[in-house]
Amino acid sequence: MDESTSTLIKLTSNIYRCTQCYLDKELCKFKLTTGTYPYLFVLNRCPGISQNDISKELSVDKAMSARTVKKLIELEYVKKEENEEDIRAYKLYITDKGRSLLPEIRKIVQEWINILIKGNNEEEVKTSIKFLEDVLRKAKECKVASCGRRNKFE
Repeated sequence: MDESTSTLIKLTSNIYRCTQCYLDKELCKFKLTTGTYPYLFVLNRCPGISQNDISKELSVDKAMSARTVKKLIELEYVKKEENEEDIRAYKLYITDKGRSLLPEIRKIVQEWINILIKGNNEEEVKTSIKFLEDVLRKAKECKVASCGRRNKFE
């Protein structure tokens, strides 16, 4: 492995960890974490989604989704209703209480993005995003090939 490749992996890993720390600190007032808040956005976008489908959407295992959904229900951010078409599954919905947090969560995420890109011009940011999108596309292709199945990262 050449030095530039290992530096890329090291940098992206460190950015990811810094992002987790920042967002976890800012989201703790809602009792949310970097692992829980994306569920609210998916449920806002896809009302009535099943727990299995939300797992696929967020590329997390079913046990993780079960724990997270349980916590979000306890916090009254999410509710579940019986699915008349499939009694083994429930339909999940974001509550008004959960929906009311979305603007504040978006604000927190945008503040973090602003911190990350401060001092860079628009062209530098666009070039960086294009590069990282290309890297992610290649990583997904490799993951599909090595796992034998396709997982969403978005």
